Amino acid sequence: MFTLVWNMCKVYADAPVAWQKWSQDPATSNMEGIVDLHADICFFLIVILVLVLWVGARIVYSFHHTLQPVPERFNHHTSLELVWAILPSVIVTLIALPSLSLTYCFDDLVGKPRLTVKVVGAQWYWKYSMHEHVQMNLTKAAERLLLED
Repeated sequence: MFTLVWNMCKVYADAPVAWQKWSQDPATSNMEGIVDLHADICFFLIVILVLVLWVGARIVYSFHHTLQPVPERFNHHTSLELVWAILPSVIVTLIALPSLSLTYCFDDLVGKPRLTVKVVGAQWYWKYSMHEHVQMNLTKAAERLLLED
């Protein structure tokens, strides 16, 4: 009984948990935007997948040689070609608009970075250098504290 009550009172506070299936809850609005964009793209992915599988199965079933021994002869279907050309561009636009707005939200963070990490890849190793954007010089502040004593 004690373990049941103890497990109900646990608060995980967005920390990773063993055998966790999904991501942690987002802590910033930018991460919420990334999660929402992922959900939107997965929606489009599933809709396209179902549509393509349905059209493929319908083609395999409808044009089987036992149901239609003589194939039809037609070359152009203008309305089908228009839909086939316009639909992907609409889908790409619906994906691109939230993606671009999210990208421009990240530009606001670059204005005043607190820490810049420069990583240079050489042939067999990495070089790291960090530059802190601190307004005052910490070494002079330490010298002032020593001189005051």
